[in-house]
This record gives sequence, C-alpha cells and structure tokens, in this order.
Amino acid sequence: MKAYSGFEAKASTGRMNSLPVGAYVAVIKAAKVDGKEPDETLILRLDIAEGPYANYYVDRYNREVKAAAGKYEPRYKGDFRLRIPNDDNKKALYPDSDKHKFNDFVGRIQDSNPGYHWDWDEKSLKGLLIGVSTQLDEYNGVPFTRLARLETVDAVRNGVVQPMPPRNRDGQVSRQQPVDQQTGFTQVEDHPELPW
Repeated sequence: MKAYSGFEAKASTGRMNSLPVGAYVAVIKAAKVDGKEPDETLILRLDIAEGPYANYYVDRYNREVKAAAGKYEPRYKGDFRLRIPNDDNKKALYPDSDKHKFNDFVGRIQDSNPGYHWDWDEKSLKGLLIGVSTQLDEYNGVPFTRLARLETVDAVRNGVVQPMPPRNRDGQVSRQQPVDQQTGFTQVEDHPELPW
C-alpha cells in the first residue's frame, strides 16, 4: 500500500448538527400541491422563523448543496406533507381522518395569523407563520429530528406544546416505559403467569 499526500488519521461523524427535539415557530417559505386528483398532497416548505435556530432548514440545504457539488441532488429537509381530502377519493384508507387533519391545519394557520382567511389558494400560505413540533426518528441507524406535527404559534410561544415521543425503527411511535437511571433497565411489573 502506498501512502498518499494529505493523510491524517481523523475520524469524522459526517453528520450535521441536528435540530433539537422541541417546538418552534416556523414560516412557510412556499406551498404547492403535488399529485393528481384525487390523490393530492399539500407540501409546505417550512423554515424556523424565531430563536437560535432561525433559518435552520435553509442553511442546512445550502450547506448540502455545497457539499454535493453536483454529485447528487440535495433534498430540503423542512418539508411538511398534508394529504388533501377529496370526496371522490375511494382509495383513502381514512377519509375522515384526512378531513380532520386538514381542518385542523386550516384552523391553526388562521389562529396563528390574525386576519388571514383560507381561500383554497395554496400560494396564499407563503410568508405565514405556523408552529411546529419535532420528533426524534432514525434512518439506517442514524438519528435525526423530523417535523412531526403542526401547532399554533401561540401554543409554541407559551410553551404548552407537549414533546412528541421518539419513533422506533419501524416508524412507529415508541411507547417505552421510562428507564431507571440507576440500573439502566426499564421497570416492568412481575407476571408470574408467564411461561418462562
């Protein structure tokens, strides 16, 4: 094996700093409808608007564009997808749930932006504020923080947003019991009827 110039034995995580799990006030940078009726999705391109993590997603995307240097197509990580309900959609597994989520979204947008009224034009969402909560997730064993839920701006600013539990490897919300800090084990009740 031949040594090369510039060799330095230095381990690198190769990871960017993750957005901490929590609640943030975000701004809608853009909104678009993706797909065709009846399977349409509203995509909100969000970025953090306030606090020490302001501009987090735009800054991260710009760093990734620079790092990619044309080798791959970087992805914007601050997109939030919301299924658009449609009375003709026979494929929807939970049409009432889609309607509830969309109604909730419109209510939170209107509550967060006094004077704004939803007019069925997604372009009118640009520049509006919305609260977001994040959640710990993982992909290929690498943990990351993802946008999990939309909130009202007042709920975020007043600190009333409950943290989202982390998702496990199967993409399901983890329902783990708290871990005992002294032993490192999860406390469970005795079940003498178990076969082992």
